[in-house]
Amino acid sequence: MDLARSIVELFARSQISSDPKVWGQRAEALSALYLRLKGYRILERNWRRRGGEIDIIAEKGSTLVFVEVKARRGARFGSPEEALTPTKRKRLLTLAQIYLSSYKGKAQRVRLDVLAWRAEGRKVELKHWEGVLEHE
Repeated sequence: MDLARSIVELFARSQISSDPKVWGQRAEALSALYLRLKGYRILERNWRRRGGEIDIIAEKGSTLVFVEVKARRGARFGSPEEALTPTKRKRLLTLAQIYLSSYKGKAQRVRLDVLAWRAEGRKVELKHWEGVLEHE
């Protein structure tokens, strides 16, 4: 069984909360676990500045990765990845620039990933979209 499937099953076994905030917090916590197990080093979680928040900031090799976690129950509000609107992308890029202005690491590349969680009943699905935006 692959890593993503194992984490998705762990998520599915936990009670899927009807509270969107709780659901989002669980998705973020399991996303950080997923990334760690895939060899990422988590630098920040819920990094907040004026104008917004970046869910996870991590490094993998020479790449600094800003991760947006999106979680949806059902399809009523569209897919999780559809929630990354142009406005949200712009906000994330602005926040990433602020973070980079004080970043002391040695990353040679910067990338924005999306971890998209979707639940339909007890079925949970995770998609990792790498490199939604990239810059060297």
